[in-house]
Amino acid sequence: MASATFEDHPTDPDKVILRKPRYEDDDDIQEYKKPWVGLTEDERYKLWLTTPSETEDRFAFAEAIEQALKEKNT
Repeated sequence: MASATFEDHPTDPDKVILRKPRYEDDDDIQEYKKPWVGLTEDERYKLWLTTPSETEDRFAFAEAIEQALKEKNT
């Protein structure tokens, strides 16, 4: 944390100005969130291969993607 400083007054040589540091919002108070991690092309391809292809179940594919993303981002 920065400390207060004294400066000469610009118009009166017998006075000084006390400069206090301003409170900054980025003072390690906030929580740091883990950055989002997406799926690689290989991971998407493996998920595509493991979902039922004979019925073209797109819902199962979407659920598999959602589950993989949850695992990577928690």
